Amino acid sequence: VMKKWFLGVCGCLLVIGLQAQKITKISAVADGYNGKVIDFEFIDNPDNNMQFPYVSGQRMEFEVELQEPALVKINLWLWLIVCPGDEIHADIHYSGKNYRTAEFSGTPSAVALNEAIRDGRNHRIAGRYKTNPLAAVVTQVPADKYYAETQANWKKEQELLEAVRSRVNPFAYEYVYAELEGMYLSNLVKYPYIVSDVAKKHIGDCIPAGYWNVLDGYRVKDSKAALKSFTYKSWLLDYKEYTDKLKARNAGQEWKYVRDLQKSYDGLVAFYDGDVRDAALYILFYNALTSQRDDFDLIAKLSKEYFKKYNKDKTYRKELTEMQK
Repeated sequence: VMKKWFLGVCGCLLVIGLQAQKITKISAVADGYNGKVIDFEFIDNPDNNMQFPYVSGQRMEFEVELQEPALVKINLWLWLIVCPGDEIHADIHYSGKNYRTAEFSGTPSAVALNEAIRDGRNHRIAGRYKTNPLAAVVTQVPADKYYAETQANWKKEQELLEAVRSRVNPFAYEYVYAELEGMYLSNLVKYPYIVSDVAKKHIGDCIPAGYWNVLDGYRVKDSKAALKSFTYKSWLLDYKEYTDKLKARNAGQEWKYVRDLQKSYDGLVAFYDGDVRDAALYILFYNALTSQRDDFDLIAKLSKEYFKKYNKDKTYRKELTEMQK
């Protein structure tokens, strides 16, 4: 009887597992492009990536199996969020190499969310907002101006997302929201220090009014959807650094960046807990391994401790172990 029960449970779990995978259909038509290929890059699962030769007006289509919503970047610039079982079609318009805009059709919830994301990005492009702070420094955007633009653009995107919230997949909404929050808040807190460094100005002359209060009461997101976003996970390290700078300022001390993996590791272990700590430490090691500027033996020693004590998401462990081979 026990064996039958066990097999029955396994059978049920298998069915649940199979049901969880749903076919998502993606199609697109592009025009006005002068490049050779159109790339569909799945940010969290490169196995699903697709590439098509560019032919103006020719339909590109494919299917993927998804268990949860995924973010796709089409030729880097156009974001597409797709959910299990969605059908989504994009008409993409380029002017040479530059993406101009896109229209969507298909599953209504998918269309609503992707239109909100598109409108937010179009708003950013129209205002010439530099999502890369280094590009803003090069064009000499003053710190207080960039600070104000960052807040205004983030507020606008929040409004666009909020307007469709009730009509879209909650996981997909939270994922996109976290991705954008991670980008905007990271830009907000880093920019004055980048200006100070590049322009060789004293940091005190680069801090905009309100900078030290802008994140009062901020609560870190710990949902599975938010922590799926690589950008949000990266923000966790920037947020910890911001709080360190704030502490130094309140103590009348000057904060200085020191590249010290052991210190960063200990700091994150003490500052965060649970899934958030797991995500932050994953990013710490990911960055250390990709930059190749840290002692490999120390990375190996600390990551071993991380796997044993703090790792919950086994995909982090798998990826970091592959990277250390």
